Amino acid sequence: MGQWKPLADELAPSVRRLVVRLRELKDQMGVSTATLAAKSAYSRSSWERYLNGRTLPPRQAVEAMSRMSGTDPAQLLALWEIAEHARSQERPGAKSELEPAAEPGTGRPLQNAERTEDQRQEEQRQQEQAPKDQRTENKGPEDRRPARRSRPAMIAGLIAAALALLAVAGWMTVREDSASAPSRQEQPVRAAVQPSGFACHYTRRNGRLLAGHSAEEPLVVLNAGGEQVVEVQCLLAHHGHSPGRIDGLFGEHTEKAVKELQRAGGAAADGKVGPQTWALLRA
Repeated sequence: MGQWKPLADELAPSVRRLVVRLRELKDQMGVSTATLAAKSAYSRSSWERYLNGRTLPPRQAVEAMSRMSGTDPAQLLALWEIAEHARSQERPGAKSELEPAAEPGTGRPLQNAERTEDQRQEEQRQQEQAPKDQRTENKGPEDRRPARRSRPAMIAGLIAAALALLAVAGWMTVREDSASAPSRQEQPVRAAVQPSGFACHYTRRNGRLLAGHSAEEPLVVLNAGGEQVVEVQCLLAHHGHSPGRIDGLFGEHTEKAVKELQRAGGAAADGKVGPQTWALLRA
């Protein structure tokens, strides 16, 4: 798949983790946003907004991605719960890329044709499931606002989300290698796992060191994300240059480790992973 655009620096860490995971699942399936739209109730433009961090996807979109990719929905929903909570805790009145558009001078959500496709679908679904005397057609705009959760309910939700996140972290570190036994050309090397990060499964194929996440070698730079970044981080750790937590995000720690590798290998220490640096990582 093509290289992803870097996510905005001001994106909340919890939202960034969710978006990176959704990108990884899309890349693993090898599908386009048009295919995602055809297999779900959300449009192509909606998936593009979700995968570029411009809009937080609704819960149903996350569940749809889980079904399409065949992954455990609890893992994705745990990341979504934490991202949703972070959005709800934003300061009152603060504008965010994740907030719905509002009518000028009123602060109310846009109505009818001005509302996004996802908001219209969600509102229609809620109206169909609600009792007749609670349908939104009998209520004003103020009554359509969802009721605030009580404090005990919010605390219980946070505890459940934290437990689910711990389960996700354990799954990432103890992911089973379901691949068949390595062939003669794939000689196993030691495997290292970073705490609370992705597991690295090292093999050699035709003399090239692989870490089990990507065999491609595109240009990888600061603020990039995805499987190629995980591959770079694993290979850096294998060569003794710690990138920090192996999380698939090309941050300052990863860039520093790349420069150390480049200096040790006699390459230009620019912190960018190009053909020459890939050769050092695969050695």
